[in-house]
Amino acid sequence: MLNEMANTKNKFLQPFKIKLGLETALLAIALVAVVLIFLKAIIDIDTNYDTWWYHLPFAARMWGIVPVEEFTPQLVIQYRFEGFPLLIQWLEGGLWFITGRIQSANLVGLFSLIIYLIFLQKYFQVPLYLSAIALLAIPAVFTHAATCFVDLPGNIGMSVLMMMTYRLYKGKQFPNPKAWFVMFLGATVAANTKPQLQVLTFLVLIAIAIKVLWLYLRQPANSLPKLSKIIPIALIASLIIFATPVKNIALHGNPFYPIKVEVAGIVLNHEENPKTYQEGNRPQKWLDSVLEITTPTWWTTDQWNGGNSQYMDRGGGFFGTYVVFNLLLLIGLVIHEFRQNPLASAKKLIDARTALITVLVMSLVPANFPQSHELRYFMFWMITFVSLNLYLLSRNKIEWQRWRWLQPKYVGFVYLIFHLYVQHKTGSFYGRPVGISLEQQLEDTVRPELFSQITPNSQICLKSQHGISNEKRVPLVPMQNTFLYSSYFHPELDYSYSIKASLKSAECGDRKIIPSDLN
Repeated sequence: MLNEMANTKNKFLQPFKIKLGLETALLAIALVAVVLIFLKAIIDIDTNYDTWWYHLPFAARMWGIVPVEEFTPQLVIQYRFEGFPLLIQWLEGGLWFITGRIQSANLVGLFSLIIYLIFLQKYFQVPLYLSAIALLAIPAVFTHAATCFVDLPGNIGMSVLMMMTYRLYKGKQFPNPKAWFVMFLGATVAANTKPQLQVLTFLVLIAIAIKVLWLYLRQPANSLPKLSKIIPIALIASLIIFATPVKNIALHGNPFYPIKVEVAGIVLNHEENPKTYQEGNRPQKWLDSVLEITTPTWWTTDQWNGGNSQYMDRGGGFFGTYVVFNLLLLIGLVIHEFRQNPLASAKKLIDARTALITVLVMSLVPANFPQSHELRYFMFWMITFVSLNLYLLSRNKIEWQRWRWLQPKYVGFVYLIFHLYVQHKTGSFYGRPVGISLEQQLEDTVRPELFSQITPNSQICLKSQHGISNEKRVPLVPMQNTFLYSSYFHPELDYSYSIKASLKSAECGDRKIIPSDLN
């Protein structure tokens, strides 16, 4: 009787028992890593240059937290506000507005990564522990996860679109409505985040259209959906996806305003012509950057070379050894797949071979794009590359007797080694909170003596420049710090005033220039 009761109890408790093992350990490590990054995002102020130069000012302006009447950025930044896609800044401003904490803006990047992990689990059956560890082993992902930079969420959108395109090409069926909606969301986020991703989104959508047309023509006539329904939906979706370029064409006559664009010898309306756009040998620079040849030996959010000319400026961020490992892994998976099905022809591509072709094809655009070596703009390439390997490892199509080491938990352990190395090199700052408060940021960046020149309701022109320079022996304000002089950050003054940041005195108009002897 007692034995029967014990057996019954064991059967009842069996589902609640935690089976300790490698997968459980990897899951625990992944959860700790994500939780620490989350804590950093909600505790620490993002101190990056671009964050304070225009990401946070844009976010605050869009939600009325710091309206343009209180703070107007430099003219070059004003042009970017008028022309650049601002979806992520709008989301960042929304979290800031709802919570009342500026640190909440950091969560957009981390939330986008978490959504992508769930996406990989749902559509590609990749375990959460495996995707979290593998993607956080990419230095660019790790260093961006708790910041206000828009590169990660934009490239997450692009990665969703790339993975769904891969899924479309390896299959023979039309996507269902849910899959179409996921592709639409990925394309919308990507194209409304960064100008570079607008071109990439357009090219991927063309590839999707070609495949869909091929599937359409092969279906029985009586099973085809009516074009009268497809075309209007596609047009509306395209207008939403490319809302920013459409708006720029209507207002400025240039889809990529304020960036210089030349079409058939005609230069479109523009305000900026970045020097890096004219730099040659883009494929070589991209390859050197991907493999981290002559790139900085450290990893940061923007990969600045610290002024050291021996390093490629803003190059690297994918961990060259990690890139080579994933390439060898993919080639190994292709060889394994070919041995299982050597008769598969080019007309019958299967998972691993389609993945290899996807990686090769998707390399062509970033390798030939302006600023090809600045990998944070093209983070989708490495995210998609790793994601394809994760999917191939997570299938139930591998003969584990002969390829036992390819089980997700074993390869996950190898990914963990790469992740821990990235943690070791960067984690003391990027992987956990270090206690950078808004008060500390103000103390480190704002010059208190300038406030003696700001009176109630005054109209101020704050002279600024990249870095710290001198004009008439008076130090200018670094342009990334000008936003911190707005009245929002100084409630102790108990009065309002207006700040306009400017690079030139001629742009100040009737405003009072500070420092006061800059006339």
